[in-house]
Amino acid sequence: MFRFLLLLVLLPVFLTAQRYFPAGAVDSTAISIYEEIKNRHPFTASLEGLAALEEARTQVQNKVEEATRGRDSISYPEFIELVSPLQAVTACGHLILEPHFDSLESQAIRENVLPLQMTLLPDGRHVLYKGLSTTQDSFPPGTEVVALGGKPIGPLMVSLSWFSGLNDQGNDAAGLLKVIRFPSNYYQWHYGLQREVTIQLRDEKGQTFDRVIKGRHRPYVDPKKVATDINNTLDFRFSEDGSTGILQIRKFSSYKFTNGNYFRFLRQVFDTLRRTNTQQLIIDIRDNTGGSSGRINALYRYLATAPFRFASEAIITGPARAQPGESAKTARRRARGAVSKSGRKVQRALTKPIKPYKEKLRYTGRVVVLINEISFSASGIFARYVQGTGRGQLVGMPAGASARVTYGASRKKDPLYVGPDNCFELKVNTIGLVPEYPVAGNVTPDVTVPITLAALRAGRDEQLEVALEVVAGRR
Repeated sequence: MFRFLLLLVLLPVFLTAQRYFPAGAVDSTAISIYEEIKNRHPFTASLEGLAALEEARTQVQNKVEEATRGRDSISYPEFIELVSPLQAVTACGHLILEPHFDSLESQAIRENVLPLQMTLLPDGRHVLYKGLSTTQDSFPPGTEVVALGGKPIGPLMVSLSWFSGLNDQGNDAAGLLKVIRFPSNYYQWHYGLQREVTIQLRDEKGQTFDRVIKGRHRPYVDPKKVATDINNTLDFRFSEDGSTGILQIRKFSSYKFTNGNYFRFLRQVFDTLRRTNTQQLIIDIRDNTGGSSGRINALYRYLATAPFRFASEAIITGPARAQPGESAKTARRRARGAVSKSGRKVQRALTKPIKPYKEKLRYTGRVVVLINEISFSASGIFARYVQGTGRGQLVGMPAGASARVTYGASRKKDPLYVGPDNCFELKVNTIGLVPEYPVAGNVTPDVTVPITLAALRAGRDEQLEVALEVVAGRR
């Protein structure tokens, strides 16, 4: 309680206009970002990748010179957009650049939640994904949002989405939708802590009106450090007619739970499916941004009919270019993607065959996996397990995750800060992973189901409804 009161006292300090930093620091910061990507990211392990990054660097330099000419400062969103070609060329949605603050301000922003969730309709309208309560009244899902903080909502959301991740293979729609769905942190990173903010809405008659929403204080709990309720991450239920099991996994991360265990939970789910002779299963990984390889492997072992691998290829080094005085042996190792002994050990671990569970434990019924744009990283790999082997079908929307190559981190690293006063944090993963069944583009459903305005207004989960039809063989 004392900490919340302290934040309220300091709140006016944080309420600032759009953030800026010196224009004279733009070029050097851009160069720092380029150097870190060149020296750390697996994309530059090939000469082709290095040449592509160099071309993106030239593009950025030209843009920087034009954007800073005659100016004293530049806004954070404008800078991130300027350097975004360095991320776009890698096609890596794990490569992220975001504002960095001191711990007090960062904590304040994280715990001041703007109760706003939206989605983007095919016609370009931004509408409420969940109901919204304002200081005067409340509005149901499907209500159109026109502006936030006096800025048109479409351009604003795009400006916050550059270099923000989740856009493997150039699927920028996925990164944009993440910001639209969960704008609270992104908006406050660039416009300061918001005790309240004005939102403009439009009703079905076309009339627009302003309302005020207030930030809600929600103490932040880091699930990586503090045990949480397992029900916040895992859920299992049966469909209304009892014919289908529905397993929802919101995250594959190695969380510790106060009241359960991930692996025991899965065992109980599949024991229940066998005991009840349930021959239809939906695994819902929508909004699941990934996590642990061990978690997805443990899940797929219940479904697999043959040995499988987490990855068919793993590139662990930085740039795979010959170094002066390097031996031929080291050069060959570099070309295979691992120079050090520890790197080769990790490489073997990531590509070794994984056996299915014993036949008596396996699930043999029909399987459908629900995905959406925010399904990413390990979630995409799991979805490709199911789709690539023909074990089941995918339903939903094309994922942010790549179906050709994805990236991971070889070990925990100290945060990487760039810019004047370390005003940005750059997140760079160091392992390139090629799945067993690589295909061009992103993980794409067998049956595409966009969110519709009618379903939102009716409170229906149209994607789940279609998944139930597909798993039953009716579609």
